[in-house]
Amino acid sequence: MAKIKRRGESGAAKNYVTRNQALKKLQISLSDFRRLCILKGIYPREPLNKKRANKGSSAPASFYYHKDIQYLLHEPLLVKFREHKTFAKKLARALGRGEWALAKNLEDAKPVARLDHLVKERYPTFTLALQDLQDPLNLVHLFSTLPTNPIPGKTLVPSEIIAECSRLISEWKVWAIRTHSLRKVFLGIKGVYYECDVPGQGGEMVRVRWLEGYEFQQYVPTDVDFRILLTFLDLYRTLVSFVLFKLYTEENLVYPPPLDVELDEQGESVGAFRLVERKAGAEGADGTGQVSKKAVRKAIKGIKASGIDADVEMDEDAEVDEEKDEDEDFVERPSKAQEVEDVAPAPLTTYNSLLATSSTPSTSRQSLLFSPYTFYLSRETSSRTWEFVIRALGGKVVTSLTAPSPDNASNADSITHVIVDRPMTAESMREMEAGRKWVWIQPQWVADCVNRQKIISAEGYHPGQLLPPHLSPWDGEGDVYRPWLEDQEKAAIEAADEAAENDEAEQDALDESEDESGSESESESASYPPALLASARDPTNATLLHAAELEAETNGTSHTTFRTQLKAATKANASKVTAPAPAKGEEDLRRIMMSNKKSKLYEKMQYSNRLKAEEKEKLEAKREAIEKKKRKGLKV
Repeated sequence: MAKIKRRGESGAAKNYVTRNQALKKLQISLSDFRRLCILKGIYPREPLNKKRANKGSSAPASFYYHKDIQYLLHEPLLVKFREHKTFAKKLARALGRGEWALAKNLEDAKPVARLDHLVKERYPTFTLALQDLQDPLNLVHLFSTLPTNPIPGKTLVPSEIIAECSRLISEWKVWAIRTHSLRKVFLGIKGVYYECDVPGQGGEMVRVRWLEGYEFQQYVPTDVDFRILLTFLDLYRTLVSFVLFKLYTEENLVYPPPLDVELDEQGESVGAFRLVERKAGAEGADGTGQVSKKAVRKAIKGIKASGIDADVEMDEDAEVDEEKDEDEDFVERPSKAQEVEDVAPAPLTTYNSLLATSSTPSTSRQSLLFSPYTFYLSRETSSRTWEFVIRALGGKVVTSLTAPSPDNASNADSITHVIVDRPMTAESMREMEAGRKWVWIQPQWVADCVNRQKIISAEGYHPGQLLPPHLSPWDGEGDVYRPWLEDQEKAAIEAADEAAENDEAEQDALDESEDESGSESESESASYPPALLASARDPTNATLLHAAELEAETNGTSHTTFRTQLKAATKANASKVTAPAPAKGEEDLRRIMMSNKKSKLYEKMQYSNRLKAEEKEKLEAKREAIEKKKRKGLKV
C-alpha cells in the first residue's frame, strides 16, 4: 500500500523556510539573524514555485534553504548573541538603579565574539582567501578614510575601528613595499586602483586588486545603515589580519610590526612602521637555529631551475612536513606572549633598510623600476599614494627639502625627479633647482611607467602641459579602455594597412563595367583612411577599431567626424555583402533552445510560410504559362 504524502512534508515546502520560521527556530532577533547570515555567507533563495514553498500561501515572504537554517543551529555565535543579550539587560538594570560599581564590573566582563573560526570555515585554503581579498581591502580602505565624528553629537563609526582599518592598510602597504609586489596602477574616477601579485599555496601567484579613494573630506550620508557595513567590516578585518599574519610569517617578520611614534608624528604613513625579523642567525634559520621549511623548498627549486643533476636526499619526516606545510590552512595566530618568546633579539630596522633583502622570488628588474631615482613630492601631491607606488618599485621619496627623511636622503642633491601637480613657470623651477638638474613631471608619469613596465620619456608630462590619455592596464574588464602599448598599436596599424592594401588590389581587379552608383560608392570609400576602411569591413574586430581611432587621432580628425565616417563606411560595405542564410544545424540548435510553447508557435509559422511559398510558386507557374501562350499568339 502506497504511503500517503501529507501537505508540507516533501518538495519545496520541506526544502525552504520563511524568514519568520527561521527566527522562531533559532530564537534570535531579526537584527541578530541578519548579522549571522552576513557572517556565515547565507543569503535568501528564490524557489521555482513560491506558493508551494510557502505551503499554499501567496503572501510575500523571503525564503531560505532549510539545510542552511539547520546548519545555523550549531553555530557558536548563537551562544555569544544570547550572552550579549543577557549582558545588555543586566547593564541596563544596573544603570537604572545607579549601581555604578556593578555596571563597571559588567562592562569589564562584556562578552566578545571572535570570528576566527568563520574565516577558517569560509576560506579553508590560503589561496581562496587571497582570491576573495578585493572586497575586504576596498571596505577597509573606505573606513580608514572616514571622519571620526562627521555629525556633532552622533557617532556613526567608532574611532577605534577607523584607527584599526588605517593600521591594517598601512601594514598591507608595508608588505607590498617589502616584497615589491605592486604591478599596476590606474587613476580612475572613483579613486586609485592597485594590483599586486601575492604568493599563495604551492608558489601560485594570485592577483589582488583593490580601490583606494582620493584624499579629500569624505561625505558621510545619514541614510546608510552602518550596522550592516560594520558587520561586513568585522569579518573583513579578521580576514585581512589572518592574511597579513600569514604573509609576514612567510617573510620571517613579526606581525604586527611595531609603530615608530616619532616618525608617525612627523607625518610618515607607511614609513613609520618598523620590521622585526624572526630569524636571528644565518639566512633560512628561525629563532631556534633550525632551518625553516620555506628555505628548504627554495633551495630545492633553485637546484631544479639551475639544471644540475643532483640527488636531494630528505627524510620521510621532512617530506611529510613539507606536504603538510603546502596544504596547511591558515596559521593559528599566536598570543603576544608566544610572539615574544619565539622572536629572537633582532635589531629593529625600518622597512627601507630591509628593502634590498626581500626574499620574494618575483623580485626582478621590472619590480625595481625606480631604484636608481629619488623623488621629491610637492605639497599638493598625494603622498599617501605616490610614496607607496614609488617605494614599492624600489625608489626613494623625499617629502621635505630640509627635514631628514627615513631614506637619509635629505640632501637636495640626491633628488632626480620632482613630482608637481600644479602649473609652474620656468623661473620658479630654476629657482628651486639652484643649479641642480631635476626632471619635472606630473604624477601620471609614475603610473604610466608602472603600467608599461619601463621608464618612458618625460616629454608631455612636464608641469602645466596637457597630459596624454591615461588608459587602463586591464583589457576588457568592465568599463575600462584597452591597454596603451606601443607595440600593439604599431602591429594593429600595420595589419590594418595591409588589409586595406589587399582590399584595394581586389577592387582594381574587378570588372570596370559597374553602374554609376557603384562607382560613386567606391570613390567615396577610397577617400577614407585605410585603417577606417579595414574597421568598417570587420566591425567586430576591436583591434582594427583601436587602430582606426589612433589613425584618426594622428590625422587630427575629431571623434564626431570619425564616428560619422565609420558609420557611413560600414553601411556602404554592408550593402554589398548579403547575409548568408542560417545553416540547418544552426536552426536545429535554435529549436532546441526554445520552450515547448515557442517551438509549437515556430512550427505554425513555418507551416504558414510553406503554404504561402507553394501558393506563390503556383501563381508564378500560371503566369509563365499565360505568357508563353501570348508569345505564341494563342488565345488565352
